[in-house]
Amino acid sequence: MMLAVDVGAGTQDILLYREGMEHEGLYKMVMPSQTVMLAKRIRSATDRRKDVFLHGYTMGGGPLTAAVRRHIASGLRVYATEEAALSLHDNLQRVRSMGVEITEDPPKDCVDLQTCDVDLIALRTAFSSFDVDLPEAIAVAVQDHGFSPERSNRATRFDIIRASLKNGGRIEDFVYREPPVVLSRMRAVWSYLHDQGMDILLMDTGPAAVFGALEEPKCKMPALVLNIGNGHTIGALVDDNRITAIFEHHTSALDPLRLNFILRRFCAGELTNSEIFEDGGHGAHTEYVPGEVRTVLVTGPRRREFVRSVDLELIQAAPWGDMMVTGCIGLVKAWRALVG
Repeated sequence: MMLAVDVGAGTQDILLYREGMEHEGLYKMVMPSQTVMLAKRIRSATDRRKDVFLHGYTMGGGPLTAAVRRHIASGLRVYATEEAALSLHDNLQRVRSMGVEITEDPPKDCVDLQTCDVDLIALRTAFSSFDVDLPEAIAVAVQDHGFSPERSNRATRFDIIRASLKNGGRIEDFVYREPPVVLSRMRAVWSYLHDQGMDILLMDTGPAAVFGALEEPKCKMPALVLNIGNGHTIGALVDDNRITAIFEHHTSALDPLRLNFILRRFCAGELTNSEIFEDGGHGAHTEYVPGEVRTVLVTGPRRREFVRSVDLELIQAAPWGDMMVTGCIGLVKAWRALVG
């Protein structure tokens, strides 16, 4: 038995996997992500005219960063420990320039908020309400841009993805039992879970969704997998269960016409890294184009904005009968591949 947690920009998708249990009967939840919850708590502090103290582990920014900026703009103060402050930017001087005061000592009369992408206590409490105990085995997916205080973290992130493709592009090539220091967000999740005595596997959200989508019963390879998330869109060509080409962009920068153009060039092996990067995305890399695509799978919470307009015959992937746990299914596959 193992717990899979796929942390996104809007939701955290949770699946409790039990070997031998029918997939449709597995226990699952789709809940707000920690960054969304912390942003809500900061907005509440803003409304109550209270200063905020952030402490804990480095986590994803997004809504959290936006809420911090609004809080400071309203004339209130935000304090943070160094590790928590790295959730806002890898360069602490940039964090200070936002108006955040970095300190290890909690000031008086502040709203105290703990930062972390995973809240194991909350998960245990939720499941225990239904008399379900959680295992010590846990697999977590987060999107990690890599620690990059001076260089574009988009470039750093895609360097890491590119290296995984060059190593073979198999699911095992995207998985960490103990992530390197450069993967600061994953490393923070690992530290938190390690402190709790958990048996840990970590993976990036993009590849987790790609490999999870391949469990769609109608999938035939070579396949094009498209995950249209709240924050990012990732496309991958997959052949023989290996990712052979990949691109990643911000969903907010795409419309159906632009995505159609990118996909045509991508499937032809013509899409370049600079095209995506200079458009504000993360990048693109092709090891090889596996031939004519037999299946186009689309998944992700924002897929409906694109599926009717994309000039391809699409299958809306529902692996194990549920699109919302696609990334969790990728984590289960990774656990099986690496741990057994």
